Amino acid sequence: MPGAEPAALLLLANLGRPRRPAGMAVAFSEPVLPDSGTASAQLGRPVDTAELAELRRLHRAANLAAEAILADEDVDHRALNALAAGSTARVELVVTDGVMRRQLIWTDASPAAALARRVVEELAGLEPARLRRCARPECDLLFYDTTRSRTRRWHAEDPCGWRERQRVHRKSTVDRT
Repeated sequence: MPGAEPAALLLLANLGRPRRPAGMAVAFSEPVLPDSGTASAQLGRPVDTAELAELRRLHRAANLAAEAILADEDVDHRALNALAAGSTARVELVVTDGVMRRQLIWTDASPAAALARRVVEELAGLEPARLRRCARPECDLLFYDTTRSRTRRWHAEDPCGWRERQRVHRKSTVDRT
């Protein structure tokens, strides 16, 4: 059974990739993490201006790691490890209903360090063959195939799955005439 979807890796690797359907005019390309307000919207959490440079480095490192996996190359782990170095953990004993277990309590120097730690943990647990690029030519988004059959082709059914089936249907209709 595949591991959990590497959400932090996908979030960072997909930042700045085209999301608009083909045929829609775009007056400008959306820059990745240009300012704290846009970065907050892109990452789904408040981002301080002081964090932007470190988050941009993390975005580049995650994107390079994802592209290396897709190309079946070794991941350059140095940048990710350097960014995650600001995270430290301590072990605590937790007792619940007489059962003892250990628990790691993380302290992160910055939001980028916490996110880098998550990316490192996700990369260590993923199956590289399940990381894929959307099969729709107009889409460049990445996804992690969690299906048992490993047959997922699109990052999402809507819009890419139905648009691709619509294209095949139209092509077969034209070919029959």
